[in-house]
Amino acid sequence: MSYSTITRAMVSYVESHVADPYLDLKQMGRRFGFSENYIRELFASQVGMSIMHYYKRRRIILSAAQLLRTDRSVLDIALEWGFGSHEAYTRAFSKVMGMSPRAFRRARPAVGKAQLLPGVYGLELLGEAEFNPEKRRSIVGHMKQDSILLHDIQQVKYGSYGSCTPFPICVKAVAEYLGDDVSYPYIMAATGAAFRLVWNTKKWDLSNVDIYHAFTESNQVYGLGAKALGREFSFLGREETTAREDFLAFIEERLEKGYPCIALGIIGPPEPCIVAGYEHNGDSLLGWNFFQEDQEYAGDVSIAENGYFISRNWWENTDTQAVMCLGPIIGERVASREVLGQAVTALEGRKECSYAKGILAYDAWREMLLEESHFTSEVYDSLFTKLLVQNDATQCLADGRSQGAAYLLELAARQPGQDNEKLEKAASHFRKVSDCAMEMSGLIGDWADVDAMLRHLADRKVREELAKLILQARAEDEAALRSVREYLQ
Repeated sequence: MSYSTITRAMVSYVESHVADPYLDLKQMGRRFGFSENYIRELFASQVGMSIMHYYKRRRIILSAAQLLRTDRSVLDIALEWGFGSHEAYTRAFSKVMGMSPRAFRRARPAVGKAQLLPGVYGLELLGEAEFNPEKRRSIVGHMKQDSILLHDIQQVKYGSYGSCTPFPICVKAVAEYLGDDVSYPYIMAATGAAFRLVWNTKKWDLSNVDIYHAFTESNQVYGLGAKALGREFSFLGREETTAREDFLAFIEERLEKGYPCIALGIIGPPEPCIVAGYEHNGDSLLGWNFFQEDQEYAGDVSIAENGYFISRNWWENTDTQAVMCLGPIIGERVASREVLGQAVTALEGRKECSYAKGILAYDAWREMLLEESHFTSEVYDSLFTKLLVQNDATQCLADGRSQGAAYLLELAARQPGQDNEKLEKAASHFRKVSDCAMEMSGLIGDWADVDAMLRHLADRKVREELAKLILQARAEDEAALRSVREYLQ
C-alpha cells in the first residue's frame, strides 16, 4: 500500500471516529496492522500535525458547526464534545478558531465542506487556507481515486429538523454541509413542501404525500431545492435506456468535486436520500438513507464506522429512480416574493389527471372518508392501507403548515414595517391547519395500538368527526391563501 493510500485511509479513519469521545490509537494501529508509535509518526510526517492535534481540531470544527446551526447553549455543546467546563472549551476553541464560541456565534463565519485530502472531504472554516495544501498535493497528486468519502454530513431520518418530509430534510443537510446558512422553514417553503396537499380521487393512494405532486411538473420541486440555495441543479432520471454506468458517472463526477448527491431509492422506496461517497470504483455507494436500519429493505446493507450505509445492490433496487446534485453557487437565492408565489400555486385548488390538489384536495379527502362503501370490507390489508393514507395526509399538514407558518414569521422579522400584519395573519391560519391535523391524528389513536387505530377509522362517527376537522382545515388554508395574495398585491 502506498503512503498516499495509507494517508487517505488514516485521515478517513479519524474522520469516521471524530465524534467518539476518545480516539483509541491502539485499536487504530491494529486496524492498519501498525504499532501505535508508527501510526503517530506516519500521520505526523504525511499530514503535517500530530494525529491527536488533528483529532482535537476536527472536534472543535464540528462543535463550531453546531454553534451556527442550533440554539443549544455553549455549555451543552462543550459537554457533548468532551470538555469538562465552559472555560476549558472556550480556551481550546479560541486557540483553533481565533475567537470565543460566543463571538463565533455572533459573527457567523461560514463552515462548510472542504477537501481534507483528495478523495476525503469534511467540514472546515471556509475562507481560510486549507490545511497544508502543498503537503497534500505532494502525497496524492491528481490521480483519479477508486473511493471518495464526504464526511460530516448530518444524518437524515424521520424527525430530523423536527420534520417528516424527506426531500427538504436532505436539502437542509446538504446545505449545512456546503456552508449555506438557511433555515429549515425557508427550505420547506422555497420547495413548496410546506404548502402542498394532494388527493387521488380514484383510490386510497400512498403516493398522495409524495412531494413531486406539489406542482404540475413532477420534477419541478427538486429544482426548487437548488434554487433555494442559489446553486446549480443537475438531474438524471432512470429511463429504459439509462445504464448503471450512467448513474455512477453522474455520482462520481459530483463527489469528486466535493458535492453530495441526492438520490431517489438506493435502499427501499424511491424516497430521497444522500449519497456521500463510493468505494471500489462505485461498486458500493455510501451515505444516509431513511430506511438503512429497516430490515424489510436493508437486509443486504452494511453500516460504515461513521454511520453511513454501504450498499452494493443499489442498482438492483428498481426503486432507485433518479439522482440529482445541488452544485456550485450560480446566483442569488430565490426571492421571498417568488417563494410566496409558489405557495399560492401549491395552495390553489385544481384538478390534474386523477389528483385533486391544493384546496380541492380537502373535498376529495372528505368525500372518500364519508363514502361508506370504502369501509365495508373486512380485509385487514385494505383498511390498513387507508389508515396509512389518512396518516400521511395528517402528517403532511401538521409538518408542512407549521413550517410554512414559521417561514412567514421569519420573513416578517427580517423586514419590519413592510405590511407584516398579513404575513402574521397567514401564519396564524397555517398553525390552525396544523392543529386540526394533530387533532385528527388524536382521533385515530397511537401507533402503539394499531388494532385500535383500525377500529377508530372504520367507525362512522369517528370519520364524521374527521370530516368536520377537514372542513375546518380547509377554511383556515383558504384564509391563509387570501392573506398571502393580499400581501403579494
